[in-house]
Amino acid sequence: MDKILAVFSYAIDSMLLGVFITILGVALLYFLIRGFYPRYTFTPVSLIVGAILFVLLSGQSVLICGAFKIKGMADDIEQSINQNIPMLFRLTGHEYTEKETQEICEQLRDEYPLFACYIGGMDFEGHTPESIAASVKEELHDFLNAYIWKRLAWCIGFILVGMFLVIKTMKMLNNERSARHSSGSSRPMAVRRSRSARLGRR
Repeated sequence: MDKILAVFSYAIDSMLLGVFITILGVALLYFLIRGFYPRYTFTPVSLIVGAILFVLLSGQSVLICGAFKIKGMADDIEQSINQNIPMLFRLTGHEYTEKETQEICEQLRDEYPLFACYIGGMDFEGHTPESIAASVKEELHDFLNAYIWKRLAWCIGFILVGMFLVIKTMKMLNNERSARHSSGSSRPMAVRRSRSARLGRR
């Protein structure tokens, strides 16, 4: 429970930013659809589709924001690893075993709770104290870049499907009103013509 609270407090800004970006994105999407289809209006089903799209995109946006936050901590993570390397390892040119690299990951999870949400385990077996911190930083960047692109691909897929469903569930504006309006506006013209015809006869 303590870890869950730690992750929540550590990632609250990523959650708020992700939800805010999603609200703007969905609102912009509906604005664009309305602009391309001015003769159509949204139905209750269209709004339900938007609500589902919002939930799906919010999850992806929060994860993306969290990944960017972890990327911003890469220098701190590298520095933390260097500070925790035993001096004996530096003097003897020690090569890390798989178990030791897993212990390093556990330390990073405790120090950076959000780290555990994205990185499961790393294996830097054979690395030395001089190279392991830089290698972890590089691997972290590569992993998070691929992770962010994957989340973005899911977002694009959700948006395309959502647009299709929203457009399909829209309905055309009531033509009866426009017909009444056009007929009502044509009646005065007809009256004027009849009056002018009568005056001509006189």
